Amino acid sequence: MQLLWNGGRALASPREITEDDAGARQLADLYATDPGRPGIRAMMNATIDGAIIGDDGTSGPLRNPTDSFVFSVLRAVTDVVLVGAETVRVEDYRRPRGRRDLLEPSLRPSGAARPALAIMSRTGELPDSIRADWPTLLVTGAAHREQAIERSGLPEQNVISAEDPTAIRRALTERGYRAIQLEGGTTSLARFAAAGELDELCFSTTHRTLGGHSPRVLQGEASRTDWELDLLAVGGHATITRYRRAAGLP
Repeated sequence: MQLLWNGGRALASPREITEDDAGARQLADLYATDPGRPGIRAMMNATIDGAIIGDDGTSGPLRNPTDSFVFSVLRAVTDVVLVGAETVRVEDYRRPRGRRDLLEPSLRPSGAARPALAIMSRTGELPDSIRADWPTLLVTGAAHREQAIERSGLPEQNVISAEDPTAIRRALTERGYRAIQLEGGTTSLARFAAAGELDELCFSTTHRTLGGHSPRVLQGEASRTDWELDLLAVGGHATITRYRRAAGLP
């Protein structure tokens, strides 16, 4: 993979990042969370023609070695993976550990051995594969809390009552999760973007087209956010980008 742009500017000479243990460590350093700038990073995979799911209804047809390499590194530097319940059901979420060679010593700001999984759900209806001891958190509104606890089977201390993206960020941060990675779905990303609660938007653009019909990355109410390109790397199978919210925005 060739790193062409970093820190908001083009590099005088491309920097090689090999897709192996040494390259993973380099990439982890690039994506490390600034202690003074904790926040929410969205990570999504898309194709050149903008598809985010394949004809099987999952992101499986978009995956490739470059994407898998970057995704595993990002999860290794993340305190908590935040995701909607529908995405958990469709994409078969279980244990979002991250790349094995980056787990010890922990690179997460919290110092934890593995990331927590925080699932947003009104009903608390979760797949049988989800276990409380991962650790797994359920994020739901106060009005749905009791029902969600009963349906999910999670202990009460694992349930967070938060009504909106700002409250969700605050609740997770108060539990010590400083590096939050939002992985979908598209309506969740749209909600957080509209609320001004996305700090980074990271893409793996697969060098493939799928045609057909696919939702956009942000699928919901219209909102405008200006972004600045912070990182650009080109691999054999995907182009990797990171955008930060433009300076001056709250």
